[in-house]
Amino acid sequence: MQFIDDAEFQVAIDLDGGGKITSIKWREMEFTVPFRGSVLSNGWYPMAPWAGRMANATFTDLAGATHQFPPTWGEHAFHGRLYQGSANEQSISGDGTSAVMYAPLDSAAGWPLNARAEVSAALTGNATAGALTITLAITAEVSQLVTAGWHPCFRRFLLDANLRSEIGTEGVLSFAPTGVLARDAAMPGLHLVDAVQPAVDGGVASPGSGATWDDPFVGVTTPPQITWGDDVTLTLTAGPAVTHWMVYDPDEALCVEPQAGPPDAFHRGGAIELKAGESLSVPLVLSWSA
Repeated sequence: MQFIDDAEFQVAIDLDGGGKITSIKWREMEFTVPFRGSVLSNGWYPMAPWAGRMANATFTDLAGATHQFPPTWGEHAFHGRLYQGSANEQSISGDGTSAVMYAPLDSAAGWPLNARAEVSAALTGNATAGALTITLAITAEVSQLVTAGWHPCFRRFLLDANLRSEIGTEGVLSFAPTGVLARDAAMPGLHLVDAVQPAVDGGVASPGSGATWDDPFVGVTTPPQITWGDDVTLTLTAGPAVTHWMVYDPDEALCVEPQAGPPDAFHRGGAIELKAGESLSVPLVLSWSA
């Protein structure tokens, strides 16, 4: 485990989870969701070399070879390989407010094509606000298709610093997408990349009575925000490579996931081709204010 901190933040980073952030405290409030029995739902982790879902846990590379992966949700493979592996070669700034980690994406890490991931985290702030910038960069060693993203899940109700008591009011997401990808009725859990449904009243339509969101939104030009009453507002600002925002809201969490490329992009289109030596960078700035 690696830690970075300053006067306002305490951040824990799991090197055995590919640079996954397992705890963020800002002003004595805990924002991350605790471990719930699955690494898929624990922590804020980088998604690479694919983000979101891969149908039937298979993909065909640029050379025409088909590769099979272990399913992680039903028959599908979720969220890449990086969160299942280890990051290494970490460096920490002299003041302890930033860290850089590296992880191979190769056959030993469960990826048949050679690439390298760099994950960094840096804290900035002042007396009235604070920010955490996390960046995922993938550099290809051979030509390949990739997507990438981040999987931050926030607590609906924040915890105090002792992780014992919920404080404040329930977090509410506000953002203004222009559309949401339609669900694929033939393959539950997947979406139709070329079937975009309009958002309702410039906001978010209901997924249905008793249902939860588990859907990718497009046309998000204003940074999403989560507000916990009058206690804190958190703004998520992603880099230009991000095209889709996945929203997932199980009972105790609110996940807002920026992705460079749509889910199941290897099959449905939208994956990014990197030639040897080229990189894809996905920065995400999380800004807190009270």
